Amino acid sequence: MEVSVVRLHRFSLWSRGMNYSFFSLPPRILPQPNEKRITILFENLGNWSSHYFNVPNHTIVAPVFGVMAYNSSEKVLVDEKINFTTHGDPIRIRFPHVGQHRKNDTPICAEFSAGELVKFKNMTEPYVCEVYSQGHYTLVVPSFPSPKEPNSRSHSKRFTKWWVLGFVIGFVGLVILVLILLALVKEAKKRRIRKMERNSEGGELFDTFWIGETKLPSASMLRTQPTLEN
Repeated sequence: MEVSVVRLHRFSLWSRGMNYSFFSLPPRILPQPNEKRITILFENLGNWSSHYFNVPNHTIVAPVFGVMAYNSSEKVLVDEKINFTTHGDPIRIRFPHVGQHRKNDTPICAEFSAGELVKFKNMTEPYVCEVYSQGHYTLVVPSFPSPKEPNSRSHSKRFTKWWVLGFVIGFVGLVILVLILLALVKEAKKRRIRKMERNSEGGELFDTFWIGETKLPSASMLRTQPTLEN
């Protein structure tokens, strides 16, 4: 961040204007109120530009430059802030250091007004803004989401969708497999019972009875007849 102060007579500013750093103040600039001596304050916020200023939906690609006028006297260098108006050519601000941006995005001038309002204006020359009043100015370009972000989000959504689909298919397959195994076990049990019944048909015939779905043989109870011993 750089701050510079230049004090001059109002007649000098009106008749000759002045050039300082990246600013070009033309002749026929009149302070309001019409003070005899004025101080011009020049600011270059540099890397602190984005910290102090923000442009919605835009990216700052150049340092924020400021130009302001103050009342001055022989004893006080900077006193009360005043305004000035241009009655001829505009003030020219040149931005020598511009950050990287898309080739198709042409920077535009941004003016920071009171109440956090931002005014936009096209450049008159490459990286040159023309203004008619004091304030803070910079260059901005429209902000767009990185092209990688939509692809990343889309890939994440597709991955989640396939993961859920695979989980559902796997769960349904597991349930079907368990049902098939239970059916096979039940069928094997029925076959074993039928085989036992066929084997029993070749021997002594027994009565049968049912317990649930199971058919079981039943033998009659015979009591041994008592005999008398000598």
